[in-house]
Amino acid sequence: MRTTLVIPTYWSRENNEWHEGDAVYDHPTPINGNDTLGRTLESMKDLDNKKFKLVIPICPTCKDVEEESERRVREIIKNVGLNIETYIFTAENLRRIQKILIEQGISEADSNLLDIHGYSNVRNICLYVSHILSAEVTILIDDDEIFENSKFVDMAKEYIGKRIYGKSVYGVAGYYLNKYDEFYDDVTMVPWMTYWDRFGSKTKAFDKIISCDPRIKMTPFAFGGLMVIHKNLYKTVAFDPDVTRGEDIDYLINSKMFGFDFFLDNKLNIKHLPPKKNHPIWKRLREDVYRFLYEQAKIRSQYEVNNMTMVKANNFAPYPGDFLTDELEDKIFKTNILLALEYLADGDVEGCRESIKNIYLSKFDAVPTDDPFTAYRRVQRTWVKIIEMTSKHRTIIRREMEVNNLSHTLKSLEDIEISSLTKDEIIERIKKFSDFKDLSDNELELLSQITSVRGYKKDEVVIQIGDTNLEFMMIIKGCVRVSKYNDSNEEINLATICSNGVIGETSLIKEKYNVVGIADEFTEMLVMKKEDLENLIHTDSALGVKMLYIILERLYYKLNKTNLLYRDKIMQDENPIDMN
Repeated sequence: MRTTLVIPTYWSRENNEWHEGDAVYDHPTPINGNDTLGRTLESMKDLDNKKFKLVIPICPTCKDVEEESERRVREIIKNVGLNIETYIFTAENLRRIQKILIEQGISEADSNLLDIHGYSNVRNICLYVSHILSAEVTILIDDDEIFENSKFVDMAKEYIGKRIYGKSVYGVAGYYLNKYDEFYDDVTMVPWMTYWDRFGSKTKAFDKIISCDPRIKMTPFAFGGLMVIHKNLYKTVAFDPDVTRGEDIDYLINSKMFGFDFFLDNKLNIKHLPPKKNHPIWKRLREDVYRFLYEQAKIRSQYEVNNMTMVKANNFAPYPGDFLTDELEDKIFKTNILLALEYLADGDVEGCRESIKNIYLSKFDAVPTDDPFTAYRRVQRTWVKIIEMTSKHRTIIRREMEVNNLSHTLKSLEDIEISSLTKDEIIERIKKFSDFKDLSDNELELLSQITSVRGYKKDEVVIQIGDTNLEFMMIIKGCVRVSKYNDSNEEINLATICSNGVIGETSLIKEKYNVVGIADEFTEMLVMKKEDLENLIHTDSALGVKMLYIILERLYYKLNKTNLLYRDKIMQDENPIDMN
């Protein structure tokens, strides 16, 4: 499966100075400070499977540090020297892509859903760049983590896209190990946590999901720094930009609303070594108050919608479900009173004041005034619109990604001067195709008159669903993946056709294509138009019969192979995987 591993990296002003309007992150790297990204990239050298594209979105807290943060990231990547196809994605890349989308018909307001400031927006960028690169699987990692398992990539993809317990697995969560190789939060319980026992609820959830068999099971929680997301999920469900914290769990809630369950793999983990948080306790608690009240309001504001699932707080128990019930307001009040008293006892009047203010904000500011469920549905529709527009114009948008392909591995069409081929060169290519090896020189000459040679760059659309300009295509080199979409707009990969394969065998009997074909790599092919083939059959019956025989034989082979694959899939679905 085509895989993209995405590691967003966060950068701030010198000495982590923060100005009003700057994005807020837990521990961004100051442009004059020590980074954690290099440590993460260095640990990737030990991975056994490096057959993926690595994308590093650079996420500055403000425009003032865009250039310097990009320079630092380029320097880090160069010094590490990874043997992996690596891209960076910058705010400038995003602005240019938004311009392309607007030129192709997306409104400016809709294009603004793509933003690189704020946790939820950054996660959406992670999914979006994967879509540009035609990834089937996206692995989300953070820049303060270390790979310690050489089999990590294979393990991350082991279950994705399969069916387990009668459900399709389109989202897999792993978990963090702290510096002590434990998955529990490394915190000390203090009195103010008596009613805000978030870590206690998480411990119950971890014991229930991580500690117990089977290996993979449905989960009420997920970690943004270790999520594996299938294209059928990320093309439908976006992160909610109105969620400033806890975007990972909110994404799990959104996914469940749209019929996608997340599964946790209790063997899939990564070492998490975050720098120390500098924000005061009252501020971190305030952020939790806002996130839980927002998610609670989103659940409460649901109403029946076709193809959506109504969810409840207890679907996510014990965590985060315990913080989405009707007891949330009481938890907020009692917790902040206790915290205020602790601050007062320590002589911290400002901390006491801000803790009391949390109670006020929870009643008069944190609860959304709009209907968050309806608001998110609008976001979701806009997301799908952007995804579909990007699929349609992927070639020109992909070029923008290639500007910052640090590996420079892709060839361009301009390097292969197919348009200047002579007739003799076209005949030589026809002779390379196995089905034509026994044709006479005269027959090769006739075919050359109706045959063109065409080249497609990686991810360029070869055929499009609904296109009536039908052609018979024979692949000389390269590969094309052939797909179609089900009623839920999920892409179903039917086949990957490579060198000496053909596409468009049904062109003589069909009026339009009912599949989409996309080049998986640079692909060169022989192309015959439908009308030219029909004329050949009428004007030269002997050669026409040979061409019909070739087309029918190819069609029979494909249909037979498809039937066998379908039979195997049915048998697999009827024999579930042993998860123990």
